[in-house]
Amino acid sequence: MDEAAVARLVPGLGLALPRVPHRGRVGEVRATSAGSSLELHDFRAYQPGDDLRQVDWNAVARTGELILRIRQDEVSPRVEVVLDGSRSMALSPRKAACAREVALLTAEVASRQGLSPTLMVAGARPERVQGNACRTALQVAEFDARDDLSASLGRLPPLRPCGLRVVVSDFLFETDLPALCSRLARGASGLFLAQVLDAEDLDPSGGEGARLVDAESGAALEELLTEDVLAAYARRFAEHQRGLRAAAMRARGTLLTAPASESLDALVAGPLRPLFVAGGGA
Repeated sequence: MDEAAVARLVPGLGLALPRVPHRGRVGEVRATSAGSSLELHDFRAYQPGDDLRQVDWNAVARTGELILRIRQDEVSPRVEVVLDGSRSMALSPRKAACAREVALLTAEVASRQGLSPTLMVAGARPERVQGNACRTALQVAEFDARDDLSASLGRLPPLRPCGLRVVVSDFLFETDLPALCSRLARGASGLFLAQVLDAEDLDPSGGEGARLVDAESGAALEELLTEDVLAAYARRFAEHQRGLRAAAMRARGTLLTAPASESLDALVAGPLRPLFVAGGGA
């Protein structure tokens, strides 16, 4: 993990906080929430867990959909970073380092922005830390889970309501993608899926005797990486990405695909740009 690159980038960045309301505990930072203030702020669609007392029944009658009235109150925004601790995240040393760097940059920018970062590592032994402990936890984090993120979420402490949730994973596993994205979005006003992919994830090189192998189980998925097998992989990968992007959008989230071969500076200036704003503002 290039901590020097993270330290160099932090002062010039801020997190792109959601403009939609979010819920949190009472604090000093002004934000928007479905609270009890008399100041009306906005409307949005109902999401599971929302307070039904905020439903605008006139809007329901007009549209046939559950619409919430959003009012302002005082909250202390929280940023939650979830790191996939499965073995596939260590497909190469650079992929593992890149995942750590993205998670650390998010947490440290949040701290500098006056927010409260929480890191959750979904490994074989799940961990949840806050504040300055995020750096230490990332330094020693092991990608040792033999199942995927969808399964390992069950071992984590419950995801808590927050202003922004950033999930760092390769998302290369078979699961119900809409259900996964809905689960990851629950309780968060903003969701970013930071998809870190190794060169071999994006374009398996093949070669004599090469095989596709499941990183978690070690099982060979194909006999040999022939041209036909590689073409089939490319088609499945493209289909998976379309499904993941659609599921993220349906959950009001954003998918950011970050090639691990690029430097952190290049990723922030390119694929991760929607997550960060220049100048340390929001």
